[in-house]
Amino acid sequence: MNAGRIVMGVSTALALVGAVGFAFQLHTSEPIQGSSVGVCGWPQVRPLTSPYSMAASFVIKNTSGSPVTLRGLHATKLVGLRSAGVTVSVGADADESENYRVEAAVGVPADEVAKSTPVSLDAPLTLTLAPHSFARVITKMTLADGARAGYATDFALATDRPLGGIETQTLTASVGLGVDGDACSALGQ
Repeated sequence: MNAGRIVMGVSTALALVGAVGFAFQLHTSEPIQGSSVGVCGWPQVRPLTSPYSMAASFVIKNTSGSPVTLRGLHATKLVGLRSAGVTVSVGADADESENYRVEAAVGVPADEVAKSTPVSLDAPLTLTLAPHSFARVITKMTLADGARAGYATDFALATDRPLGGIETQTLTASVGLGVDGDACSALGQ
């Protein structure tokens, strides 16, 4: 009789531990998904002076059924760039939404950059992305002195966790800038 109670108690405990582990696994999945594509572009009109600057973007999606609050976003790796300022614009057109895993855009118009929300470590982002909705991550890049091409990649994204705290994930998209097509090709983007 006591052995039966012990077995039942151990089985119940194991079932609870398994359920908690399963729930934790479900909870820790990353709700924001993005492209892992790389893209490089160059200004179609050569600037009269250096530095070369241009904006490029990629699309992210909140794949969860709940709103997700974005708290911060920045490129953790810059190669050949003096700077890479990140802004976020909620919403995306039908083509971007449909193909968000495989497309990025170069030459984002200045008015689109101006309408987006700036993100920096000094001015943290507080932007909520609705369930199953999209946002454009726009990176305005400036080439470093003497560089013919450069890129920003490994974007660190901080979001609120549903039960409190901050969760960080890495978006592996890569956006680049070159002085011309040959310079972009040399990056291997």
